[in-house]
Amino acid sequence: MSDLDIILEKTVRSYGRRQIQSGHALMIVMERDIPHPIGEVWSALADPEQLGQWVALPEGDLRRGGTYTLPDGSHGTILRCDGPRLLTLSWAREGSSVAEVEFHLTDEDGYTRFELRYASVRKGFAVSAAPGAGLWTGGAGWEYFLDVLEEYLAGTVPDVPPGIRFEIESGGPLAQLFEARTERWRRTALDFDQEHIP
Repeated sequence: MSDLDIILEKTVRSYGRRQIQSGHALMIVMERDIPHPIGEVWSALADPEQLGQWVALPEGDLRRGGTYTLPDGSHGTILRCDGPRLLTLSWAREGSSVAEVEFHLTDEDGYTRFELRYASVRKGFAVSAAPGAGLWTGGAGWEYFLDVLEEYLAGTVPDVPPGIRFEIESGGPLAQLFEARTERWRRTALDFDQEHIP
């Protein structure tokens, strides 16, 4: 198995549907085992100061029912916050419908099973984008978020937090990984569609 295959196999990918505040939504789900205790993972995710070190510093009324904004203009409401196991946020950008992102953490004897659910009222998620175009597709983009989280937990703090929107140089190793993940998400989407065609 190649190094790329090992990285690709770290994440379990699936699609689903769920009801969110803005309506009946399509949902992507990814699971990954993170080799750190649940308390450390939760703190990296829910402590604003830590989040500011590896993603972006949120501003707002950072409590359940409160609102937040990120420097890239992403904003929403903190819908549920039941540490260290569950965090649910509404998520929107200018010109887009309101989505929800949910983080489920489970303690598994010293490591953390991390499940990320992203649900949006739309017909489908983008599964490809041109390198250098502010790449963010439903699946591969959120996997990059998990990569940066793992690097942070392992002690790598970026000089400049990448934020939620990020650029990938065409032809570089990150672009290769992104495209390989995108292909996995394409296959996952096809399987889901075949199972749910009336």
